[in-house]
Amino acid sequence: MMIVAAALMLCSCGGKKADQTAAVPFESLGWTKVAPEDIDFNPFQTVGKDWMALAMGNKDAMNSMTISWGQCGVLWNKPVFTVYVSSDRFSKKQMDSNKYFTVSAFPDTRKNKAALTYIGSHSQRDEPEKTKNAGFTVDFSELGNPLINEASMVFECKIIYKEEIKKNLLPDDVRPSYDDMGLHTMYVGEIVNVFQKK
Repeated sequence: MMIVAAALMLCSCGGKKADQTAAVPFESLGWTKVAPEDIDFNPFQTVGKDWMALAMGNKDAMNSMTISWGQCGVLWNKPVFTVYVSSDRFSKKQMDSNKYFTVSAFPDTRKNKAALTYIGSHSQRDEPEKTKNAGFTVDFSELGNPLINEASMVFECKIIYKEEIKKNLLPDDVRPSYDDMGLHTMYVGEIVNVFQKK
């Protein structure tokens, strides 16, 4: 078993309702499916420095949040993307009530950093239209999962394992950071589709 990892952190969460969705099929918006092994993806840059967007839900209720922790690689002979959501985030409940999530990468870091900062610093709990207010538009995959149209690549993942991080097992230099915030839950998602803009 081999895992290629990169750090990603999840900030706050966001929301989008059915009336904000694109009215055309996602294929006509320029998406194409590619095999995970065929993508050009540097997780250390894209996740840790550029940031990505985590989204979950469906046309009736979806949420998004900024992430800069996570892993992309192989686990149990499956292509996987692993994300982490804190128990004090509004997104945690939605992650637990959905079988899938998506992770989006963006083509222009400078252009999209403000939108990512917005969905990372606002909560859907207080702002149901957060994703739209950030300037993102959302369509949905054939499986019904959110695709942020401004992204250049989206990983569509099925949750196959989740577990809360154990504070007592954390490294000594990391443990104090959890004194004033909730613990993260690890969500391992099997990559079922990768979408790229044509």
